Amino acid sequence: MTTATVPAHGTQGVGEPVAQPGRPRPRGSFATAIRDALRRPAILIALGWLVLVVVSSVFAGALAPHDPLAQDLDARLAGPSATYWLGTDELGRDLLSRILHGGGVLLLAALIPVVVAYLLGVPIGMFVGYVGGRADALADFVVNVLFAIPALVVVLAVSVVTDNNLPFMTVVFGVIVSGGIFRLVRASTQASRDLLYVDAARVSGVSRWTILLRHILPNVLGPLIVQGFLLYSGAFLFLTSLSFLGLGFDPQQPSWGQLVFDASANLDDDPWMMVPIGAVLIATVAALNYLGNSLLATLPTAKRARLLTPPRRPVLPAEAAAGTAPAGRRTPAAAEPADSDVPLVVEDLVVSFRTPEGGWQPVVDGVSFAVHRGETLCLVGESGCGKTMTALATLGLLPEGGAAAGSVRLAGRELLDLSEREMAQVRGSQIALISQEPMGALDPCFSVRSQLGDVVKLHRGGSRAEVRRRVHELLRLVGIPNVESVAKSFPHQLSGGMAQRVCIALALAGEPSVLVADEPTTALDPTIQAEILDLLRSLQETLGLALVLVTHDLGVVADIGDVAAVMYAGQVVELAPVDELLAAPRHPYSQGLLDAMPEDAVRGVPLPTVAGMVPLPRDWPTHCRFAARCPLAVDACREGPVPLLTVQADRSSRCIRTDELARSQDLATTGVTP
Repeated sequence: MTTATVPAHGTQGVGEPVAQPGRPRPRGSFATAIRDALRRPAILIALGWLVLVVVSSVFAGALAPHDPLAQDLDARLAGPSATYWLGTDELGRDLLSRILHGGGVLLLAALIPVVVAYLLGVPIGMFVGYVGGRADALADFVVNVLFAIPALVVVLAVSVVTDNNLPFMTVVFGVIVSGGIFRLVRASTQASRDLLYVDAARVSGVSRWTILLRHILPNVLGPLIVQGFLLYSGAFLFLTSLSFLGLGFDPQQPSWGQLVFDASANLDDDPWMMVPIGAVLIATVAALNYLGNSLLATLPTAKRARLLTPPRRPVLPAEAAAGTAPAGRRTPAAAEPADSDVPLVVEDLVVSFRTPEGGWQPVVDGVSFAVHRGETLCLVGESGCGKTMTALATLGLLPEGGAAAGSVRLAGRELLDLSEREMAQVRGSQIALISQEPMGALDPCFSVRSQLGDVVKLHRGGSRAEVRRRVHELLRLVGIPNVESVAKSFPHQLSGGMAQRVCIALALAGEPSVLVADEPTTALDPTIQAEILDLLRSLQETLGLALVLVTHDLGVVADIGDVAAVMYAGQVVELAPVDELLAAPRHPYSQGLLDAMPEDAVRGVPLPTVAGMVPLPRDWPTHCRFAARCPLAVDACREGPVPLLTVQADRSSRCIRTDELARSQDLATTGVTP
């Protein structure tokens, strides 16, 4: 095997320029939307009005022309004049001064329910949105109860019990309205928890709360800012209503709600009293709502809520865990006991998903294989054959609603029996993932040094200098020469090949013994693909890693693979050493994949293809699943399930005509016509 080529110092790999780290980071879609929104005159007017209201309330003592409590009975119910710019009330008090003094307490009190709602809704919503299960169901039930409670009635009852205690009333109101924040945060968390860079953090062994705070919370902040304006506007209007009713606020001190009450009481005698306070209230509430709705319109559709309620790791019932494949004879690799030379053993793995009817539909059915140290096992087949689901099951990263049964043993430890907390300790330190899309696996909010450093500190600890030194070592290990420049870069400043090298460094940060690579070269051009494969081969030889490689490219299998497990319709149909598989496949499907390789195409001759398509799991037949596409199929192939049988010491095939296929290959090799 060849080793990875490391470019000279100060250069990049072929086709992998890195932007200068000094360049400013491009703003996110939400920040860009805010910047663009501030250019709109209507938003500037609304924002300017709110600033004016806040400033005038803070400096009311200096700006008010009169004492808001001073009475001038000779000028009661007077209209605007040089002395009283907005007129007076029924006691001759200056309306402008009372408006200036009446907004401060109201604006400040409206913050309390917003803060309470965020303190309750954000952490609880993020936690249950991430873990799901019973905690999610319980929290959702409590929120439904809160939504069913009439807030005004409860606050009125609290005012009676607490002797009109405004802080306590606002806290109770905040608890009641926290359900809206909870649902928003839960939905945003559920929409973010399955992103590739979140899975990459989980695989690296990053703790749950670190993932929530560093990787998911930034995705939730945008909707929270928008909702904050809308919630504050609602709380402001609600407290104004309480003030109108004479609740919560000191009747001896001016408040906007009290001004509305006084104006309504004198509406027949002096309609003008309603104009100043009405205009101020309408303008303030309209400005808050306009800003909130304007920000809401700028949110990208990808951040909008989606509700996912099934538990994250359901348990398969016995009848579903058994799968549908016949037991057959175990392959020699799968039968070997777990030891230091065989770090990963998978036996009779079944992966199923819940159906709308409440049952279970298997998508991986009875898969078995073992991976030796320093060996690459390739899971190969067409799309829809179950390769990725098999790989994700070994990591405990099945999508929502999926469950696994059978056996996945890592260094002799059964992984399928571990809780999520226990599995988090295994990921990254013993088994790690290299994802298919490198740019999606890196968090765009953090630099390469920050993301690598977090994983290094988690698994190895050490001082800041030691962590930094280890980050540079990892970057050099994956063939990056100018490590200081790349470490300062953000994901958007990296090319696809460089980003994939960083992802490999992330996977190696915890010093695992097994790497799972899910089509790691699919998103790269052919030149960079070859470099990444050379890098993986070099790392495997240097570190003695066991590698599980998911691919649909037999060229990649020929380049890096030691053992190949050919999968079709959720089953392994052939398991063999790569050189023997490529030279003489023992299953018609493997033969069809080899015949369809573009590398063997002849100019002017149509490229052979495997007719038909992989059946959907719900359409799997009870007999040989490849029979409908197999050129060698006979009636016996459709009589019942076909087990995976040993055909040689280290080979197995799921075909009853394996011997005939071997004879036809021998005849084709010798040139004898049967």
